[in-house]
Amino acid sequence: MASTLPTPPAVLHERLLARLRLRHLRLVDALAAHSNLRRAAEAVHISQPAATQLLRELEDLLGQPLFERHARGMRITEAGRLLARDARIAIDALRGTTEALGMLGAQEPPPLRVGAIVAALASVLRPALPGLRAQFPRLRLAIDEGSIDQLTAALHGGALDLVLLRRPAQATPGYAFRPLRSDRMVVIAGRTHPAAGRKRLRLRDLADSLWILPPAHYAVRQALDAAWAREPAAPRAHAVQVLAPALLPVVLAEPGVVAPVPQTVLDRIDRADVVELALDLHAPIEPLGMLYRTVDAHGALAQLIDYLAAAAAARG
Repeated sequence: MASTLPTPPAVLHERLLARLRLRHLRLVDALAAHSNLRRAAEAVHISQPAATQLLRELEDLLGQPLFERHARGMRITEAGRLLARDARIAIDALRGTTEALGMLGAQEPPPLRVGAIVAALASVLRPALPGLRAQFPRLRLAIDEGSIDQLTAALHGGALDLVLLRRPAQATPGYAFRPLRSDRMVVIAGRTHPAAGRKRLRLRDLADSLWILPPAHYAVRQALDAAWAREPAAPRAHAVQVLAPALLPVVLAEPGVVAPVPQTVLDRIDRADVVELALDLHAPIEPLGMLYRTVDAHGALAQLIDYLAAAAAARG
């Protein structure tokens, strides 16, 4: 490398705008998928020496290694992971643009690209979809599921037109968030749990239970930690950390197990073997809503935004 000193972000951005090529991004994407230079070169239809040269150009351009060679192939670095993530977003965004251009040429309306976290799919989009299809039969939608980080990056990169997620911690200029459904933390258990039949509970009454704890950065975990901070004890963690609604009832069937979940998750859980415990909690979490670029909020996207807002208001 020419220098080990970090390049200022503004300088690096201008350098990438001037010298980065789509072939660089295609190669990084293929290397991240195959971890092998020969197979990656074949995937992007270039020779292995050409792939080696492209990778060298890109690493020199960025001033840091993207992949490390080892006996069984190539290992991606943290810098490589960051670039590969955004390379995939850029490639997907370009694919979406070409599809939209093709439809425009054929005088067909291009699809609106909508991303959603799982909770928003079940609690916002699923109840709204039948009415939306009835009111706008020509509206075309391409719907993807992802994490909040994935969806936000895809929206900023242009791969998505609208994302359904929880309110971002910080507002970004040029983007708007409209809340659609409020949410709060609830605690659920199997129907055989000793507390399942009680009419009123406090957290300290569940001090002997085993808690299925979400990761620390989840909104529901932060609400739980805030609630337990007012208690003399702390939750005892279950050995299994599971978030999938299809699996939660299985783990909750074990004796004395409970789980904190957003109330919206109850829309996706089989309630035959699960009960919401009667805890006296004030534990709101960030609402579910839609995030979009304000400059794009016209035409079909404006129709979709207005419909989702009206449908959410009608459901209360």
